[in-house]
Amino acid sequence: MTQTAERPAPAEAPARGSHYMHGLDVLRVICSVAVLYNHVAGWAKMRGAGDFWIADLIEGGVVDSLHLNELLGFVGVGTFLVISGVVVTHVSTRETPGQFLARRAVRLFPALWVAILLAWVLALTGALGVNHPPDFGDLLLNLGLLNYSFADASTLLAVTWTLTVQVVFYLLAAATIPLLKRWPWLPPAIAAALVSVLISFTNNPTEGGPASLRIIASFLPVLFLGQLVMLVRGKRLAPLPAIALGLVHLWLAARAAATWSGTPDGPAYVRTLVLILLLLLLCTRANGRIARSRVIKVLADRTYAVYLLHFAVVLGTLNLLADPLGFWPALGIGLTVLAITTELLHRFVERPLARGFRRWEARRAERKREITRSSDR
Repeated sequence: MTQTAERPAPAEAPARGSHYMHGLDVLRVICSVAVLYNHVAGWAKMRGAGDFWIADLIEGGVVDSLHLNELLGFVGVGTFLVISGVVVTHVSTRETPGQFLARRAVRLFPALWVAILLAWVLALTGALGVNHPPDFGDLLLNLGLLNYSFADASTLLAVTWTLTVQVVFYLLAAATIPLLKRWPWLPPAIAAALVSVLISFTNNPTEGGPASLRIIASFLPVLFLGQLVMLVRGKRLAPLPAIALGLVHLWLAARAAATWSGTPDGPAYVRTLVLILLLLLLCTRANGRIARSRVIKVLADRTYAVYLLHFAVVLGTLNLLADPLGFWPALGIGLTVLAITTELLHRFVERPLARGFRRWEARRAERKREITRSSDR
């Protein structure tokens, strides 16, 4: 299984209202850049592209100074996951379980399917390197995020392993919405027990289903830490029990990393997670001109598309053009193509489907009200 730090896993895009945390948009943009840097720097290191001087600056000035994982491993992924925990918890208390799952599915899967199809085409042409040559069956497995359950399956987009963690979190969040509304402490407590059992059950896995379950167990605590932050911020849970549950989830993350050498992104997982939480707490209070700016809003709205596309588009372009043109021209072309494809994916897939689904929900609700009024008469 290939695991590399990516939007991502993506963060859920929150609805903008009076309680909207604009600082999270800034954080999403920064982390999107961190994910892109991680993969470009990884490609440059693997291919021996020594002229990528940005990596020298970041590795020496940031990674070494803060004792983080190489190439900012887990910084982007972890931050996107914890933001998703914050935002999903915020919206889940206002939705029914069915409505919650339907909205998350519309948000997650159509754009994912487009990115998977693009990656499949690039892999078939040899422009995108994958762990196994893909066939049509591999395409179907990837479209359903089931490829990680089979050791011999081809993984078309290495970044999608984080989406498996988010899907499990969405299912748990939907199942515990009634509990979250009445006993807010109970869902993260149930999750902690579940994660502990999963860690014990998946003892030192190597590949396939057990390794996928171990990935989920290792990173679910990150999302539930975000949930706890939101519960405290929304005054649904007192700080003291939230801190206690947060320490349990931090311990579970540390336990998962310490008992499995295959934990993605290196040994600084827990240290990085603590720094991410501190940064998140600062950004939830940010509400200035930059955080509210149109530029940040536009970029933040497109971070999921960047997350899905950057691996196939930018690395595929580097694979094709770096040798004949050189690293920097190829990177410039790759980033340009990424900007174009990101805008197309957001404008013609993400946004219209989300708006269309909300309009369908509104029409359905209006029909129910009309039926109710007719029956009352």
